[in-house]
Amino acid sequence: MAYHDYDIIREQARGQWCRILLTLAPELEAAVQRAPRHVSCPVHGGIDGFRLFRDWEETGGGICNTCGSFPSGFRLLQWLTGWDFPKTLAAVAEVLGNKGVSASRNGNGHDQQRDDDWVRQLLRQTWTQAVPLDHELAKPARLYLQHRGISGPVVPDCRCHPRLPYFEDRVEMGKYPALLFILRDQWGKAVTIHRLYLTPQGEKAPVPSPKKTMPYPSDRKLLGALVRLGQPEHDALALAEGIETALAVREATGQVCWAATSATLLEAAEVPFRIRRVVIWDDNDQSQAGQKAALRLAQRLVKEDRKVKVHIPQRPPEKKSWDWNDVLVHQGPGGFPKRFWVQLKQLGRNG
Repeated sequence: MAYHDYDIIREQARGQWCRILLTLAPELEAAVQRAPRHVSCPVHGGIDGFRLFRDWEETGGGICNTCGSFPSGFRLLQWLTGWDFPKTLAAVAEVLGNKGVSASRNGNGHDQQRDDDWVRQLLRQTWTQAVPLDHELAKPARLYLQHRGISGPVVPDCRCHPRLPYFEDRVEMGKYPALLFILRDQWGKAVTIHRLYLTPQGEKAPVPSPKKTMPYPSDRKLLGALVRLGQPEHDALALAEGIETALAVREATGQVCWAATSATLLEAAEVPFRIRRVVIWDDNDQSQAGQKAALRLAQRLVKEDRKVKVHIPQRPPEKKSWDWNDVLVHQGPGGFPKRFWVQLKQLGRNG
C-alpha cells in the first residue's frame, strides 16, 4: 500500500494549487478565475459568499462566509468532496505525479494532527471564554434576541463571548460581542462553533460577514450537523435553516427546534434515529434555495419512514425574503399554524 508523506506533498503542491483544484474540484473554476474576489459558494450557492485567499496558489486555502475557513487546499478539498484526509492526500499526490513510498514508514499526517490540535484548542478557548446568556456580560446577546421577539435560549449549547476577535482575510478587524452556538453531529458530538458578531447595543456587527462558522477538526463532518436548541422529550423534533428562525419557532409554539445555519446544512441535516416526526419550518425567499433544500430534506426523511410536515410563511410581495422570525415579530405567535403533524404522502410518491 502506497504511503504519501504530508510534508513532501505539501511542498510539492506549493504554486500548483490552480492545477490541483481545477482537476479535483472543477466547481471552483469561477473562484479560480476571479481570485481573490468573492463568488458564489460552490456548496450552497448564493451570490458572493466564497473566495480563495490571496495566497491561494501557494496554500490552496479559501473561505466561505457560512461554512467557515479552510486554511489549506487539503482542508478545502475535504470540505468540497467529503473525502477523509488520507484520500485527499492521495488524490493530490496523484495529480502531482507522486507515486508514494513504502507504507512501512511512520509519520503520515503529523502536520494534519498538529492542525487538528490547534483547531480543538481554538474551539475550547473560544467556548470557555464565553459566558451564559444570563450573565451581565451577555447583555448584547439578550438585546439582539429581544429585538427579534425572542426571550432567549437557556440551553447549554449557547453562550455569549464578550470580545471575540473578527478576522477578514486573516487580518483582525476588531473585537465584538458574539453569540456562540455549538453545531453537533447526529450522535451528539461537537463539530464546531457558529458565531454571530454583535454590537454592544445588540445589533449585527458592522463587518462584512457577521455570521461565521469556525474551523473544525478533520475527523468531524460539518454536513449533517445541527445547533441543538433544547432536547426533544419524545419522538418529535422541529428543524429550521436559521438560528433565529428556530428560536422563534420555540418561542411561538414551545416546540424544540434545531437549526442548520444554512440551506446546504438543512438539506444534509441528520436527526437522531429515535426521532420519527419532523416539522421543517422553512424560509420563503425569492431564490427558493431554502425551499428546495427543505423539500429535498423532507423527501429523504419520508423515505426513512418518518412523518414530515413543511411550513412555509407567506411572504409579503415587497419583501425578497421572509422567515418565521419575521412572522413572530410582525404577527406574534398567532401567525403560526396550529396543526403540526401531517404525513406528506405526496413527498413519498415524488421521492
